[in-house]
Amino acid sequence: MVGWLIYSERDVEKNKRYIEFYIEEGKLQEIQIELILVEKLEFGVGNNTWYFTYENSEISRPDFAICRTIYPLLNKHLEYMGIKVFNNSKVAEICNDKARTYQYVAQLGIDMVDSAFVKSYMVEEAMNNINKPSVIKSVAGHGGGQVFLLEPTPGYVKKEGASESIKNTTSVECDKSKILNGLNQSDVVLQPLTGSRHQDLRVYVIGKKIIAAILRTAKDGFKSNFSLGGDVREYQLSKEDTTIVEKIISLFDFGLVGIDFIIGDKGELIFNEIEDVVGARMLYQCTDINLVGIYLDYIKMNL
Repeated sequence: MVGWLIYSERDVEKNKRYIEFYIEEGKLQEIQIELILVEKLEFGVGNNTWYFTYENSEISRPDFAICRTIYPLLNKHLEYMGIKVFNNSKVAEICNDKARTYQYVAQLGIDMVDSAFVKSYMVEEAMNNINKPSVIKSVAGHGGGQVFLLEPTPGYVKKEGASESIKNTTSVECDKSKILNGLNQSDVVLQPLTGSRHQDLRVYVIGKKIIAAILRTAKDGFKSNFSLGGDVREYQLSKEDTTIVEKIISLFDFGLVGIDFIIGDKGELIFNEIEDVVGARMLYQCTDINLVGIYLDYIKMNL
């Protein structure tokens, strides 16, 4: 059995050990894992049908592909050619767009942050109308990138009932010009700053099964991403937490994803986003779970 592990060239070095995990675990499960660089993969339509080549040559079709780069068009193309892709194109198309994710998950009626969807050419005007600390996110941001906090005025006065953390957000304040430059003409979602704990929860899911949950706490500012220096520890989901996660799982045919929640001021889970190309460093740091082994076993069972 042959499986493609698809990466972009820029992500290979920082994920070198993770790629080795796939190759090593694949051998144990009698799966030949081949690293495929998306920059060397040409695909399109020729002679009235779909095609792909690799390094300008014909290449045999794999039994499956694990797409570890954000490229929903490629996921869909491989599916058209009869190749099972993890994650599938629906997951890739929805979960790599924050606005589409919120729009789709809203049918569940679970707790979510209020989110306005703003086209790129309307972002500056929307920012001018902000009158309270707000988070601005590119719809395609990943790993905490292109996420900004805008405080309307440097001397923002804490309103009655507001949390102390909102009063002190000037330490992470970005001015409008920097935000616009950082967004790089992306469509955005605009949200009120939520959760004074500055904590969020990542729930790792394979298929329909919850694998583990990791709590992340920001060291400085409002972003708690592990890659940005947040503290992490394993977290035990309550029965109520599990019910919320299972509702989200029911909407999708997941391979491997991370479902992220903000921890509210009362400890409640507030849905934040779904990571299609989910990182696993903090899971390996906090647990002895063999995520890659479990995933490959799941893939074999679903071919």
